[in-house]
Amino acid sequence: MNIRGGFMGRLQREETDFRISSLRKGSLRLIAHYVRPYLGRVLLAVLLMLLSTAASLAMPLMARIAVDSYIIPVDLKGLTVLALAYLLLNAVFWPALYGQGYLSGWVSQRVVYDIRKDMVRNVLRRSIEFHGREKVGQVMSRITNDVNNVADFVSTSLIHFFNDILTVCGIIVVMALLDLRLTIVTMVSVPVVVVSFSFLARRMRHAYIHVQQEMAAVNTGVEQGVVGMKVTQSLSRESFNIEQFEMLSLRNMKANLRTAVLFASLFPVMTVSNMLSVALVIGYGGSLVAGGTMTIGVILAFLGYVNRFFGPVRELSLVYNSLQAAAASLTRIGEYLVGEPEIPEPDRPEEPDGGFKGRINVRDVTFSYGEEPVLRDIDLTVEPGGTLAVVGPTGAGKSTLALLLARIYDPDEGSIEIDGTDLRNISNKELRSLVTIVPQETYLFPDTIRENIRYGNPVATDAEVENATRLVQAHDFIKSLPHGYESQAGEAGGLLSGGQRQLIALARAVLADPLILVLDETTAHVDALTEHKLQEAMSEVSRGRTTVIIAHRFTTVRNADRMALMEEGSIISVSSPSDFAGMFQ
Repeated sequence: MNIRGGFMGRLQREETDFRISSLRKGSLRLIAHYVRPYLGRVLLAVLLMLLSTAASLAMPLMARIAVDSYIIPVDLKGLTVLALAYLLLNAVFWPALYGQGYLSGWVSQRVVYDIRKDMVRNVLRRSIEFHGREKVGQVMSRITNDVNNVADFVSTSLIHFFNDILTVCGIIVVMALLDLRLTIVTMVSVPVVVVSFSFLARRMRHAYIHVQQEMAAVNTGVEQGVVGMKVTQSLSRESFNIEQFEMLSLRNMKANLRTAVLFASLFPVMTVSNMLSVALVIGYGGSLVAGGTMTIGVILAFLGYVNRFFGPVRELSLVYNSLQAAAASLTRIGEYLVGEPEIPEPDRPEEPDGGFKGRINVRDVTFSYGEEPVLRDIDLTVEPGGTLAVVGPTGAGKSTLALLLARIYDPDEGSIEIDGTDLRNISNKELRSLVTIVPQETYLFPDTIRENIRYGNPVATDAEVENATRLVQAHDFIKSLPHGYESQAGEAGGLLSGGQRQLIALARAVLADPLILVLDETTAHVDALTEHKLQEAMSEVSRGRTTVIIAHRFTTVRNADRMALMEEGSIISVSSPSDFAGMFQ
């Protein structure tokens, strides 16, 4: 919720008045890349567009022929033939119009599918640093709203743009061929339309930006209100939150009303301009008919073309707004699609002779999140199947070391090796199967407990899932739940306690069956009884695999083979747990 405006003010200032002139060529190449596989259907849609436009332009011309050539001379036979031709023309027009709409919609949905698939794949491959830097709402907005903006433009606006341009130019050409004098007079109202639409388009652009800002404020208000519900209820601040949300909703309503007023102004402008053109056709055209220099059929054709003329003109102004939204969206989408992942895939993945065994070597590793190093000259060795405990005070760099072991980050200096192979030379897919990290803050998906555990190995059977929970001492508490393994974990595991979430996370890691397991402060926020269960679980899961346990309590790591003491980003000493026992008394 907007806590006295600070965050929300920054959020709103992030919206910018995007202009088409700032659209990069790379963004145009990007959309061309995704449209190219469906170029055949696009060309067919364009062909159908040309066919439907030609049929539409021919209809008023047929009315002129009917009046001048058959009705006035009373040629019923010719009129019947022309009527049949008119029906045939409509039989071409409507299927062509349908085919154009269907093909453009089909292409746009395929483009949406391809872009969204690539965006999700790219986002999931980005580093923890990227996800810590980017707002969740911003990522979601690019994957959903921005892609939809591009889809709308590809499916409707782009085709309509060329269709409207072709229709307007075709109408002017046909009218000029019929009578140049009446065409010039009819076009007198066009500058009025252009000026009015330009005036409204500028204001509509700002109005739409304001609507987006206020909608973002409402979404953020809802998100913060739901996420912070425990704090809200504990402090009895429900009335304050309701008041703040009502204010945000009112601002959003006012922004939408202003947009609705501007949009509604388009239709009176269109109607007045259309009426002015019709009046000019009737008045001036009628005088030409009275003078014998024009036929009634030409006036009838002009009236048909005038009624068709202003629709495409109005649509062109709307297409302009759609193009602006799509242009801005393309730029934002391109930033996610073109950007290289911070953890690059090796050009030539390596693997030791005889396969991986699980030996870890940390050699002179230095790492920083910014300018100041948080790890300095770290040297460690863990033998295959061994257990290393890393202990130290808060802020010593223990969790950072855990992230480097799983290659969530790459070291600034030095190297981390598995069986002599640098992590940077192991394919990311292979590395993820070799190393699993159970973080201090575990995350459970809003699904059943069974499926949360199966996430570690999607093809695991129910029996394998239950075997993993028995190994980590989680089976009994899961069976005691009302629905057992089918019980819901809730959003982020909110229906379970901290210790229960850690046990499920351990079971998930066991099911993944990694060669190397990194446990980061697994017992940090649990009671003594739960800690005892977790210690037993960690002893079980560490058998037969290399294990690194990050902790700050001696009781958690007393069964480790070796222990490393960290302070201020450096390894102070490495010895057996018994040698450090006195320090934790």
